[in-house]
Amino acid sequence: MTPTPKLVGLALSPDAEADRVCMVAGDRSLTRRQVRREVARTRAVLLDHGLAPGRRVLALLDHGPEAVFFLAAASSLGLRLLMPYGLQAAALPEWLSIADAAEPDVVLHFKRDRTGLDVLRERCATVVELPFPTGEAPEAEMEVEVLHSEPVEHFLTLFTSGTTGKPKAISVNEAHIVARIGWVTRTMGYGPTARIFMTGLMNNTTGVINSFGALLHDATVVFPETPDPAQWPAQVARHRATHLALRPVALKQFVAAAATGEDDLSCLRVVSYGGAAVPRAVLEQGRALLRCDWIQGYGLTETYGPFCFLAEQGHAEARYLKHVYCIGRPDDSLTVRLEPVAGHPDGVGEIWVRGDSVMEGYVDVATGVIQPVGEWLRTGDLAEWSPDGDLVLKGRLAGVLLSENGHRIYPEEIEAVLADTPGADEVVLVGLPNPNGPHELPVACLCGPIGERGDEELRELVTAELRRALAPEKWPDRIWATSEPFARSANGKIMRGEVAAAVDPARVVLLKGGSDD
Repeated sequence: MTPTPKLVGLALSPDAEADRVCMVAGDRSLTRRQVRREVARTRAVLLDHGLAPGRRVLALLDHGPEAVFFLAAASSLGLRLLMPYGLQAAALPEWLSIADAAEPDVVLHFKRDRTGLDVLRERCATVVELPFPTGEAPEAEMEVEVLHSEPVEHFLTLFTSGTTGKPKAISVNEAHIVARIGWVTRTMGYGPTARIFMTGLMNNTTGVINSFGALLHDATVVFPETPDPAQWPAQVARHRATHLALRPVALKQFVAAAATGEDDLSCLRVVSYGGAAVPRAVLEQGRALLRCDWIQGYGLTETYGPFCFLAEQGHAEARYLKHVYCIGRPDDSLTVRLEPVAGHPDGVGEIWVRGDSVMEGYVDVATGVIQPVGEWLRTGDLAEWSPDGDLVLKGRLAGVLLSENGHRIYPEEIEAVLADTPGADEVVLVGLPNPNGPHELPVACLCGPIGERGDEELRELVTAELRRALAPEKWPDRIWATSEPFARSANGKIMRGEVAAAVDPARVVLLKGGSDD
């Protein structure tokens, strides 16, 4: 099936069988004909509210079929959407911040949870609340007229706070989104017999790729009945889902729940994961439980999803064990190069990419001006090529720290190694002020039951993991552990600044320079 450069085209798809179920949400099953009808209904409501081509809409969406209907309808009308990235639930302060800064023509509320709606109405000039479908069929068949037949430039502006808590806005062309949907879902093996368990949120890349990717390939998309990953094995088994994409934390919870053996998960064909390093123990337990293909994806919001993959062969060859934070090989959608960076070892460079599936640029929200990417997008991530031809991620260029002996410490590398530390739920590397020098002190911070350990036991546990994978000069000088979970932003990212601020200097443990004494 040839991808169309419009999202609405993926939903309409005249080649698809009209009366075949393509969406499942709770006790609702929707055929392709019904999906077209709901897109047409949503489009009509948007027109009734004066949402003409080019209008800028701050879209606040639930994570279900209605969001798919809205995005397809917005595509047909040529709207320009602003969306907060990856929020699981209501986040009024972030909504208001975006509305104040971007001044959209309309704030569109399409959520069953009405929390914050009154405040939005007080602060924003135009707030539109869309009604949810009643389930009743219209008296006459409704057709979707595409008013804007070309891909919309500046179709989507995503506001993401990343790991620093500082908001940034990126602009993505509609054609780029559709192209990335095609690349990723072909890599994942979507097809007419696939049943996609839609774990992603509809205001991030994974949700859009999964849902519209299923429509592209005439597959079926199944929306979870609950956001709790521990409940998903039962739902995967009941719906006979074939494809599952999980962030590392959700993967850990899913595997723990699957380990009970209560659910038949033999239906799964592909489990994909990404976003951060997965503890080796979790990955190996998952592969032992779920005998299917495993794929790791690496990408950025700026590339609208993954473009580098460690496929099943790489897992079977255990290349993820040979090289710390191995992220596999780029696909053919982008050209990738490593640009040398002064002061870093030979072979380590910043990942630069170019190609059609790259954002239009960063948005100056105050003026609306988009700063184009240029020929190459500088990702800010450092990596090196392994002898096997894989990219091995080292860390963020801006996050690299120096040990007291002057060695460069790469956060993602340390975090990947220490992810397997017994009792550690999560690990981040932060920099603390150094009273004796100009450079921050690198401190590996761990949270979970390990926070209850004494200093010597903590030192032994962490040293054992570091020694297994890294030369001593690559170790951080200090570690700190807490039983409290790390602070997170509204979109679920760990806030490194907040973690650093919470470090108790009196409980920081010196690693003795990584020596064996």
